[in-house]
Parts: sequence; C-alpha cells; structure tokens
Amino acid sequence: MAEKMVLVIFSGTPDRLLGAAILASGAVAMDMEVDIYLMLWGVYGFLKKNLEKNKELSEHKELASEVEKGLKNAGLKPWYEILKEAKELGTVRVHVCSAAAKVWGAKLEDIYLADDFVGASEIVSTAKEAEVALFI
Repeated sequence: MAEKMVLVIFSGTPDRLLGAAILASGAVAMDMEVDIYLMLWGVYGFLKKNLEKNKELSEHKELASEVEKGLKNAGLKPWYEILKEAKELGTVRVHVCSAAAKVWGAKLEDIYLADDFVGASEIVSTAKEAEVALFI
C-alpha cells in the first residue's frame, strides 16, 4: 500500500496554494497518494472563476507584483497547473468541505479539480491515518 500525504488547505492565497501544489507534486514524485481537503478559503482559491484573478498574497501584500514577476523569471508555472500535472502523474484527490462550498454557493463543477464533497469527520479520519498531514 502506498504511503499517503494529506493536505488540509484552509488558505486560498496563491502563495500558499503554490506551496501546497509543490508539496503535492513532490509527494507524487515519491509515489505517495495525496488527499487534498479544501476548507473555507481553500475552496475560494479553487473556484474556477478565481484561478487567474486571485493574486493577493497572505503576507507582504505590497510585494505581490514583484513575487509574480520572480515566479515567472524562475520558470514556475501557476499553482493550478502544477497541481493538475501532479494529478495527471499520480494519485491526487481533491475533496471539498461541503459546508465551505455552501458558503460560496459552489457546486462540484465550479471547483477546480474537485472530486467530491466531504465532511469534517472524513478529513480528521484520513489525516489521522496518513504518514504526512499538513495544514496550510
């Protein structure tokens, strides 16, 4: 059985989502299964309508344009492209907190790469069993 990593994503800012995507990609490269659980702001960040327009950073907001330019110069793709590639190469499942989706009035098809809706007990249960569990 493959080792598992769980990412509970509460933040919806592109800097933190980039970190999550890179961690998921690294786990896939190590043949791990990845379960991503989106909570409130994570759901917001994954809304298809927000993917390209969501540019506010979690910290040092005044450096947003500088960070964006630096990422392009470094050749890094946007977080959502990195995550899509990880999902194509390995086992990456994106689960959406059903209560958070209701806050945003979102259906499953409105949320980028989403596989299903879940409740809090599944998030806790899966995180408890994983070799790696991170809260972002």
